[in-house]
Amino acid sequence: MDLTQLEMFNAVASTGSITQAAQKVHRVPSNLTTRIRQLEADLGVELFIRENQRLRLSPAGHSFFAL
Repeated sequence: MDLTQLEMFNAVASTGSITQAAQKVHRVPSNLTTRIRQLEADLGVELFIRENQRLRLSPAGHSFFAL
């Protein structure tokens, strides 16, 4: 886990959208998706519940976001 992943996590959590978060942190969506999935793998939990084109925080994601 690094600061870039945390910045990306915060952007996705705030916007609920990979596309909007990617614009916010000046990255391409595919890079952001890869980094979020890597963060989830590093932590061993799913941070987001994926619903159609939207993302919302999972219970673990809420706990992580509160830190």
